[in-house]
Parts: sequence; structure tokens; C-alpha cells
Amino acid sequence: MKTTIMTREPYVVELDPDTKTILKMYLFQKVQNVEMIRNNIVQGVWSCAAIKPQLIIEPFQVAVAANRAVLAQKQNAMVTKTVYSEILYNLSLSKNITQSLSKFGIEKDSNLLICFLVTEESDASKEILPQIEGESLPMSDLNDFTCKKSLSSVYKLNNVQSHQDLVDVIVSRMVTKNFVAH
Repeated sequence: MKTTIMTREPYVVELDPDTKTILKMYLFQKVQNVEMIRNNIVQGVWSCAAIKPQLIIEPFQVAVAANRAVLAQKQNAMVTKTVYSEILYNLSLSKNITQSLSKFGIEKDSNLLICFLVTEESDASKEILPQIEGESLPMSDLNDFTCKKSLSSVYKLNNVQSHQDLVDVIVSRMVTKNFVAH
């Protein structure tokens, strides 16, 4: 039985103006068809990224990764095969593509963050969202899914206490991974 619940308004942010791209993000819980979603993304049927919300402290973190991905795409400088896998790669501190994709991409967990890159020419969200069998949540609920212990492990955080400090350190480490060994 399909249980798609009305999709809430997405978190939307305009990326670098040169790219003419908008990031749209949706948060879902209790998703019943995770394997189908994962397969459609991996096989290139769907144009989106599915991210583990446990490793995301704020939408800004994903926006930074997405911005870097679309700029790399525009400059023909992507490390991965698709702009969506580039988002996952940019979220990670690792330069190992496989490790980055498996750490941030969805597996079997029923909670997920779906990201679309929207341009004037394309918006895949209209076709994909109705196929997600789960409960859509407001982005303000993201912190309910964030796992501080996992974040600390992935981003090597020691003694960082405040929420804003966590965001600052995580984003700084993401954008400097090509220059600094963390």
C-alpha cells in the first residue's frame, strides 16, 4: 500500500548566480521504498541526491556542498560522475569517492533528505516526489534526526559545543578538504 503523504514546502536556496541553479531539499521519515529510491539514483534514473539526515546539522551544510558541486560541473572539474554524487562527495572530509558516497548516501534507513538542483530547463522533483512512500516533514525537524555522535566521528570534532560552532567547523572542514588533511 502506497502511503505518500502530502509533500511540504521545500527548503530552497539560490546557488551561485553564474550557475542559475536553485537547491530544493525535502525531509522524509518512515520511507517504505528506500531500496527503490537508492536504486533509481544509483542507476541514473532519478536526478537527485538522497542524504542521511543523521549527518546533517543544518541545510546550509548541504547548500555549501551543492554550490561546490554545481560550480565544479560548470567548470568541468567534477571529481565524481554526476553533480548529485558530487554533493555527497563534497559533504565528506574523505577524498575517497566510494567512502564519501557510502557514508552520506542512503542505505536502508527510512529517514532521508532528498535534494534537487533546479534550473529553468529542469525540475525533476515534480516527477520524483510523488514516488516517495513516506512522511514529508518540515525542514525545521532536521535537528531531530541529526546524530551528534556520528557528526563528531565523521567530522573529527573535539570539544565543539555550541550549534553555531559545530556548523562553522563542519562547513570549514568540508571546503578545505582539498588543501588540509583533517
